[in-house]
Amino acid sequence: MSNELRITLPARLSELRDLAGMVEDFGDANKLPAPKVFAINLELDELITNTVTYGTFEPGTDPRIDIHLKVECDILTLTMEDNGSPFDPTVDTNPNTSGPLESRSVGGLGLHLVKNFASRISYEFVGGKNRLTLEHDLKPA
Repeated sequence: MSNELRITLPARLSELRDLAGMVEDFGDANKLPAPKVFAINLELDELITNTVTYGTFEPGTDPRIDIHLKVECDILTLTMEDNGSPFDPTVDTNPNTSGPLESRSVGGLGLHLVKNFASRISYEFVGGKNRLTLEHDLKPA
């Protein structure tokens, strides 16, 4: 049993289904709670969809997404890197979640969910890549 999973994908939405299966297998192998595996898959779906749909990549580059999952010391860490232009999803992406739906602006809710599922979140642009790290505590506080 491995406590780590590393995957490199082309930046395409068609990769999401196979990725979800790999995350579920990783969760089973590491005896992760089903709600945590669901949260990781939801986070990855949202983050990859945003990267593919809104990310900008330099002409001539091969858009790639690197995913690393690791379980260590009761913490599940998800790190996602892409070679797109810098974008920090931790910067004020909190949407208006109150009031009638018709009065709210479109966008930001998916990142809001990602932030709320994770126990801790950090972003850096390093080595020409966006790196987003989400930590999930596996033991109740």
